[in-house]
Amino acid sequence: MTATTLTHSMTTSVPQRQQPHYFEEILTQSGGSQWTLSLPAPLKAHQHELESLLTKVFRGRCSPENLPLAQQLSLNWCMSKCRQAGLSFDDCIR
Repeated sequence: MTATTLTHSMTTSVPQRQQPHYFEEILTQSGGSQWTLSLPAPLKAHQHELESLLTKVFRGRCSPENLPLAQQLSLNWCMSKCRQAGLSFDDCIR
């Protein structure tokens, strides 16, 4: 087997994501420095709590660079809030 054959047989294609991960849907970037929350129905009544937390942590830093961290924080908050309410997170996001 030559190096060329090996190289050609090892090429792989990375499949493109079909759907975004759920945490990417909870918090999205809209416009240059605006973030938008989309919580599942059972958590909407508590949305102000997450907004307050995000404001406290990311005040003035709603940049694209901070979005992944804010998305993870939002996901953790949602999971915790579901646990507090006695809800299954999987059931909550359906």
